Amino acid sequence: MSRMRTGWERFIRGWPTALLRQWPLLLVIVCIAVGVVLIFELHWKRGAMMIGGATGLAGLLRLVLPESSAGLLVVRSRFLDVVVLGLAGLAMIVLALLVPPR
Repeated sequence: MSRMRTGWERFIRGWPTALLRQWPLLLVIVCIAVGVVLIFELHWKRGAMMIGGATGLAGLLRLVLPESSAGLLVVRSRFLDVVVLGLAGLAMIVLALLVPPR
């Protein structure tokens, strides 16, 4: 007699695969986390540029990957996602470069 798996058991067995399917978002999150660590280590300019670069990377990944592979980076249309992420990343990098050092 086969036993039906509960939702929790399916989740426990399937989460590594589900996580790997979201590799573009995972890559962006890791880059942002590195930027946050840099900021906490008092390298705020490098950290802000890293976060801006990660945002730009998200836009680039959204541009080149098909919707089936982009995963949770897909929010709206490809054009809108790429423009918003690209401008946000560029703005963050430019603002980090414009702030004068102490």
